[in-house]
Amino acid sequence: MKYLLILLLPYMLIGDTLESIFKNSGTTGSLMFYHYNIDKKDPTKDATASAIGGDLKFTTDSSNKLFGTLGFHNSSPVFNNKHKNLTNLFNNDKNAKALTAISESYLAYNTKNTLFKVGNFLLNTPLINSSSARIVPWSYQGASLVINNIFKSSIQLNYINKVRKYTSDKYTKQSLAGEIDNGIAMFGFKHHPIDPLDVHIYYYNAPSLYDSSFLQVDYKDTLTSDNILFCVGFQNIKTYDNQDVNLIGMRTGIFIDHLDMTINYTKNNGEDKAIAYGGLSKIYTSSMITNGRGADKPETWMLKADLFFELIDKHNTEFSIWLADVKSESSEYKSYYGHIKHITNYFAKLYVRYEYKDYEDNKLDEKYFRFITSFDF
Repeated sequence: MKYLLILLLPYMLIGDTLESIFKNSGTTGSLMFYHYNIDKKDPTKDATASAIGGDLKFTTDSSNKLFGTLGFHNSSPVFNNKHKNLTNLFNNDKNAKALTAISESYLAYNTKNTLFKVGNFLLNTPLINSSSARIVPWSYQGASLVINNIFKSSIQLNYINKVRKYTSDKYTKQSLAGEIDNGIAMFGFKHHPIDPLDVHIYYYNAPSLYDSSFLQVDYKDTLTSDNILFCVGFQNIKTYDNQDVNLIGMRTGIFIDHLDMTINYTKNNGEDKAIAYGGLSKIYTSSMITNGRGADKPETWMLKADLFFELIDKHNTEFSIWLADVKSESSEYKSYYGHIKHITNYFAKLYVRYEYKDYEDNKLDEKYFRFITSFDF
């Protein structure tokens, strides 16, 4: 209740009535069941866990220039679990018990092309993002400003004072990359000069850690047929100061009505891991597969194919296969990854995901399986 009162206080100060605050307010959410199994050669690193949870978000009238949002996420263990802390589904600060987190509690000022937030919120940037890998996402405390429609460009400015990991209910100075005593400032620039071309530039300034830059350029255009899109892309992640990362990524492929197929390549020429500050590093060859993100100068080739079809009206199915070959100075393995995603009537979802990492030394082989079903409301 105290969080709701905090959100409402600015409205009261500027004299808005309760009727105007709640006139077009809304609540959204989801219910989810998540089963995760990790199978490794070392039985002490095996894990199995099942969870129920989801999210609930309340937003005051967002048609007003000033509005507020309060959101929660929960993940609670059910059934028999083994080494459930290794699945990162629950609160690892409290011996992997149920995790309930305030993922969003912010005030926002909204105009036609500008959105300014202060408080706790989710982010979607290459090296600081919410990550959808678990029920409870990463979230951040600070301020965020997004300005759109500036000469076919958008600008994003964020200052992150604290981070909440996806296995914790507390906002702290501890990020995925280490302590952020002096915070993290981020500048983002997206440019869309012509229809086929997208340019993304980000710079992260983390005084107590290390600075990072992210560049991505994607080009998509039709070939001989309007139904076939050809794509090429380039990525670079580079760190400065106390870290040595220089990752180059490239991809090319085709997109047709029901099939996307790309060949992806990444190589890290630096001595350190291409790790995000929070969430997952958004690299062409990264996913549940950790390709391209490890140390020891990894080099990765990956073939990715996504098939989309609709056998029943309003029932959409996606079938994906990712085949990767990873080589580094310390190990070599092939990764076989596949998932099936089915969306029913646009609100119920079913997701099955499997990965097998086949190492040259078969004592290191790993298998991962996820079954997820959710209902949005």
